[in-house]
Amino acid sequence: MLYEEESKVLKSSSWPRCDALAEQLAARGPSVADALEAAAKSRTHHVRSAALRALTKVAPERGRTLAELLLKDKAYEVRETAAGILGIPVPG
Repeated sequence: MLYEEESKVLKSSSWPRCDALAEQLAARGPSVADALEAAAKSRTHHVRSAALRALTKVAPERGRTLAELLLKDKAYEVRETAAGILGIPVPG
């Protein structure tokens, strides 16, 4: 995968550093979509949220599709991010 190393760094980053790293990846354009999607499946909620926001910027359809799946995430922050992307209320 392109940008695999950057994806690993993003997955292991803490908040708020993950937001900046996800934005830096997104600035590279659509070629980083795979790396961002992989990071959006990370075990930490702050990385999932940051990666989802960045993915939606570089690949809107992929971001929306992933957001629909993350509406059932265990972390409220991730559900809130996903709902914001989809323009719907946050599910309970």
